[in-house]
Amino acid sequence: MVRIHPRPFFIWRNIMEKIVFIAEIREGVGKEVARKLRFQGYIPGILYGSDIKPIPIKLDRKLNGKILKNILAHNVVAEIKLKKNEEEEIFSVVLKEIQRDPIKDEIIHVDFYKLSVDKPVIMSVPVLLKGKSKGEEKGGILEQELREIKVEGILKEIPETIEVNIENLDFGHAILVKDIKLPPSVKIIEDPEKVVVTVLKPKEEKVEEEKVEEVVEEPKVITHEKVEERRREKEEKKE
Repeated sequence: MVRIHPRPFFIWRNIMEKIVFIAEIREGVGKEVARKLRFQGYIPGILYGSDIKPIPIKLDRKLNGKILKNILAHNVVAEIKLKKNEEEEIFSVVLKEIQRDPIKDEIIHVDFYKLSVDKPVIMSVPVLLKGKSKGEEKGGILEQELREIKVEGILKEIPETIEVNIENLDFGHAILVKDIKLPPSVKIIEDPEKVVVTVLKPKEEKVEEEKVEEVVEEPKVITHEKVEERRREKEEKKE
């Protein structure tokens, strides 16, 4: 497989604007409690981490719904201002999962993972493809093998997304994990030979040629007896 990329094909994007969620500790767990919270205008959630016990939380849909709706990828780094009575505690977190109602498409639950700001963490960063490849322009099929790349580093150095420019990809070309360049402090912990994206040639359709059998009529054979019979018929008509 060939790798040819005259232009830069990767861009890392750090978070330009801090995302902050406002949450409260909720009392009780279970489906019935969650259903009542949703009816009251809250989104149930959970905050957990390696150094804390899971904390059931609730987010006011009016305060947080718009932010959640505009987040397209998971593993988004953010802050949670967690209120309990009159106290407020701030956590650095990763938004691990957003659950939606399959019919109404409403957010029904969120999971947050607490991070340590000054310690290395392992995260999966979404891969976003930019542009249209040369191979696709010719009818090829784009195959994205990796949609996330696992990395390790200090939280503030880890990019939010990795954008990969695919405009120069032609048939048989590929971008591998080792082609992705990130800040020196961030380490990619994937097989460097893994294919991130490639372009396949379109499958050739085999058209079976129908065999057309020619029907050849055999010439009629006129025998001597037939000739004599026709001669007699003509003579009888004359008489």
